[in-house]
Amino acid sequence: MAKGSLREKKERQEQIVDCLRSEAYWTSQKLCNHLNTSYRTLMRDLAELKEAGVPIESERGRGGGISLVGRWGIRNLHLNNSEVISLLVSLAITESIKSPILVDNVRSIKNRISSAFPIEQQQVISKIRKRILVGNIASENVIRSYSPPRQSVLSDLTDSFFNLNKIEIRYLSSKNEITDRLIEPQMLALEFPVWYFLCWDELRQDARLFRIDRILSTKKTNMTFKIRRSDAFMEGAHELFNNI
Repeated sequence: MAKGSLREKKERQEQIVDCLRSEAYWTSQKLCNHLNTSYRTLMRDLAELKEAGVPIESERGRGGGISLVGRWGIRNLHLNNSEVISLLVSLAITESIKSPILVDNVRSIKNRISSAFPIEQQQVISKIRKRILVGNIASENVIRSYSPPRQSVLSDLTDSFFNLNKIEIRYLSSKNEITDRLIEPQMLALEFPVWYFLCWDELRQDARLFRIDRILSTKKTNMTFKIRRSDAFMEGAHELFNNI
């Protein structure tokens, strides 16, 4: 299906949800007339919306009723880069708990949130989710040395992570050595409550883990990078993460 057709379908389905939110009850014929679309197309759209988790109830036939169960929803919700990542991280953390009470709901919420974004953004979000790793609770030694990261540093790192831009950092190592690095923030890793960036380090020409709370300052650049998919990098990444 062409991008234009996908966009038109997405917009039409958003209109359907808006209509169902605006009034408690619609007939399929009334909805077809309002959207200027065919009954067959409407039924196909409703099926896709239901599959995406939108709570729609419908009765068969052109005169059948269509309604939104509960009519819950958030309209005109706009998020910045940092908020999108925070949302994805929160869902990833909740999912990692694997509570039988939460898991099914989290999956459903995740699918609904994803489907609420435009198609182009859905693809970006899907890729970002794969770059977020959630591990176990950090060791006592790590927690004792932990301090909240600088807000300005967090903002720059988040933008660079989201936009695939290299970033310059000044880093304080566990040996109290300060170095300047140019890094590619490839993945975000959590060993609660400590956050790490798994990066490609231009200085070392290798994968490196940087504790975010040890990053003293940052300087954003316009240099872009690509996500590294090589087996060597991913193998090194998991080894580093497991050794936190």
